[in-house]
Amino acid sequence: MKDRYPAEHSRAVTQLANRLIPNGHEMEVRVYYEDTDFSGVVYHSNYLKYMERSRTEWLRHLQIFHTDLEKDDSAFAIHRMALKYGPPARIDDLLTVRTVLQKLTGARSFLRQEVLRREADGEETMLCGADVEVAFINHGGGAKRFPDDLREKLTGSPDGMYPGDVPGKT
Repeated sequence: MKDRYPAEHSRAVTQLANRLIPNGHEMEVRVYYEDTDFSGVVYHSNYLKYMERSRTEWLRHLQIFHTDLEKDDSAFAIHRMALKYGPPARIDDLLTVRTVLQKLTGARSFLRQEVLRREADGEETMLCGADVEVAFINHGGGAKRFPDDLREKLTGSPDGMYPGDVPGKT
């Protein structure tokens, strides 16, 4: 199968303001007219798009590429997501999407994602928060254990564990 994109295209990190943070990633996104509904606020499903983009950019920063996973008969799939909405974002707002890996088991990752707006006083307001359970699957949809190299990239640890984790407790 021929690659859809040249390597330099698929491996380029998007030139958005995004950065790694401990156990995760932050990405900035601007609210455009197309993101809003008739009342001028961000349409609720667009927060999910922002979160998806942030998860993808985080993986790219960790040198985990969907094109490589596809070749390996692997993919990430959202298994469960619990959302809580706060005040709305509006056109031209500059938002931060924060993604933090909270736990990694054999074939699942548990993330906390928040869409935040920095206010004039410097405080952050959470506009949407989500607890996300992501399954690592094969192309048939079945659960697949994280390979050691992927586990190490996600956790930054050769044993795939964070400080405080207990071996065998997943």
